[in-house]
Amino acid sequence: MDYYDIDGILSENQKVPCTCNVSIPGLGHEGREVPAGSKVELPFWLAEVLAVNSFVSIHMPIPFSSVVRNALKANPTSVPLRDICSNYYHFSENMLHVISDEQLAQLSLDTLRKRALLIADGALNPQGALQQNSDFINGLDDFEKYLLRTAHSTHRSLTHWQNSTNN
Repeated sequence: MDYYDIDGILSENQKVPCTCNVSIPGLGHEGREVPAGSKVELPFWLAEVLAVNSFVSIHMPIPFSSVVRNALKANPTSVPLRDICSNYYHFSENMLHVISDEQLAQLSLDTLRKRALLIADGALNPQGALQQNSDFINGLDDFEKYLLRTAHSTHRSLTHWQNSTNN
């Protein structure tokens, strides 16, 4: 992660459910000890460090639950990723560094591929896409919104260049 990447920072602050494998002093409320076997939600950046050292076991967070996975498998364009996790793709990339889950990796790629078609449509035809797919546009996660802005800006620049060379 780039030190100044705000999306990376936000995705690393997502809460992750964990189970403590050992007692961890100072991790609880007001510096209390968290006993072994306790279930806690930790920010990803902390859970990752503790999991690497076997202090905690990380469980699959809600954005990657079976309910969300099934919805994405059925129709990825109908799922408002922003409501689930505003940095869905960054967070899934971070999770895949800690948890080996080939299905999650493939699902994230398939979801982006299928949603990219509507994102491209929204970039090339913004007025029609915004009117017809406003719920989809509002449900884009931060990376998808970046793709939409970049594609729209690039299309606008290309059109301007084509018009300037034709004159």
